[in-house]
Amino acid sequence: MTSIMPRTQTPTDLRIEQPIRVAIVDEFPAHVMGLAQTIDRSPSLEVVATASSGAALLQRITETAPDVVIIEPWMRSGDGVSCITRIAQEHPEIAIIALSRMWDDDHSAESRIAGAAAHLPKDTDLEDLPALVRQVVAGAEVRPAGQGATSRSSLLTEREREVLRLAARGQSNADIAHALFVTEQTVKFHLSNVYRKLGVHNRTEASHRAAQAGMLG
Repeated sequence: MTSIMPRTQTPTDLRIEQPIRVAIVDEFPAHVMGLAQTIDRSPSLEVVATASSGAALLQRITETAPDVVIIEPWMRSGDGVSCITRIAQEHPEIAIIALSRMWDDDHSAESRIAGAAAHLPKDTDLEDLPALVRQVVAGAEVRPAGQGATSRSSLLTEREREVLRLAARGQSNADIAHALFVTEQTVKFHLSNVYRKLGVHNRTEASHRAAQAGMLG
């Protein structure tokens, strides 16, 4: 299923605030319809394209010129993550939201490595979606409900703590990736988040800070 609305031309002398243009990519028509209806009810948002695969969207993404793409990275077509990567590389002005049924730290890391600005669970309340889209377009870091922790310890996800524990034992990125059945790039992504959250610069400092805070038990 692919539905495209071309960009309309507005005379330059008309000072009309343009709505945020949204494209939706998901293999399930009912889900696309629900997202589209919710977004179109918002006066500041407009659905300009829907597609059932990444390839279908990429064929006409220049023509439709969305500001935001909402996409399920793990569709049966197998091209969701590669679509995110292509958009991020070829159209960096487009913000990408991964809205996925695959909700765990590693899948979130993979979508963000590919170029998604946010990774949200598919059961996110649809009524919250317009506000989330605006936040992403504004450059804000969007986290699912329940991840707004205040302490450094609670800011780390379970996977980040697991990676940090292995790093503290002296294991290399390759060793950690092998132990956790993920890629080295995913390990690096988790460690980068750990450093940022703990306010440190390397694994030695992170290990020392985490040990002091009792995070490695």
